[in-house]
Amino acid sequence: MEDKRTISVCKLAALERAKALGLQPKSMEMSSFERKAREWKQREQEERSELSSEKPEAGTKIQDPASSIKQGFDWQPYRAEQGDAENKPKDLNAASIALTARQIMAREWAMALGGRSSGNEEANIERKAEEYREKKAAEKERKKIEQQRAHKQRAALEETLRVFGRNLLKAPKSVSPEAAEALLEEALSEVGDTIRMTWQPDGCHILIEPWEERRLRRKTGETAPAVFQATIDDNLMLSSFQRVEDPQVLQQTRNDIILKDILLSFRNSAGEDLRAFEDAIAEEGRIIQSMKMDGGWGLELEPWEEMRRRNVERKGQPPIVTYVINADKDFNHISCERV
Repeated sequence: MEDKRTISVCKLAALERAKALGLQPKSMEMSSFERKAREWKQREQEERSELSSEKPEAGTKIQDPASSIKQGFDWQPYRAEQGDAENKPKDLNAASIALTARQIMAREWAMALGGRSSGNEEANIERKAEEYREKKAAEKERKKIEQQRAHKQRAALEETLRVFGRNLLKAPKSVSPEAAEALLEEALSEVGDTIRMTWQPDGCHILIEPWEERRLRRKTGETAPAVFQATIDDNLMLSSFQRVEDPQVLQQTRNDIILKDILLSFRNSAGEDLRAFEDAIAEEGRIIQSMKMDGGWGLELEPWEEMRRRNVERKGQPPIVTYVINADKDFNHISCERV
């Protein structure tokens, strides 16, 4: 582009005069400010010419820089603004890792042992329901068998009372109440062990443990007695025969059974001193401690049945079930209580 300059009229006249005389015109001096302005304008024009030369021609496709990156490998870094909550990594602490490890080990052990998976809730519910039905069926069968035994024992007790009534009628002379009670207890010994007999104005209440129930109890290792309460009216008729379920009554009955066995052994011994008393207690169980108390004696006892149950079922582990036998110095008043 041709450089155009603005020249004043005086300068133009001087140039024409010099040209007419054949003289060479003097070069015009340029100030520093004008020179800098010309340089700046020249640089600006060069930059514009470079930008115009870099513009793409018509019909040319522009390539995306990101596409050239994908040609090598597909790498997409995670960005929080994506909003993908499902693929977001979870933070695992030590407790979460331990819980996951235990669940995996439990599942592997269940598969190895042939058990069902703990995660299968439906199978677990069905299995528990089946166990409950089996338990209810077994309990129903047990109660049915117990009712059959109770019916059989009731029939045997009624027959014993009829025999006892006939024997009283055959007696040549009147029988005292003490003698009648001894005869009744002897007759009931055919059915079971008479634990306690209480006379009432309208009859008698008897606590008895049938021999069949005692055999079954000792076979299963149960220490609580299977006691029945029989009510006899004034006509020697059996009005009721029910099993005792009260825990307090059963415990008191257990105390009475231990005391009865000790007294039976002590009365049959040769002497009635402390040594004979200890020998009678030793037949019932292990004597843990023997103490002399004010006006009597006190011995701590662990029955053989309780000791056998502790050693077999609990492998010698506590608790140790013990009883205290108290007696006066003359051994006339003896009691038994569980500790």
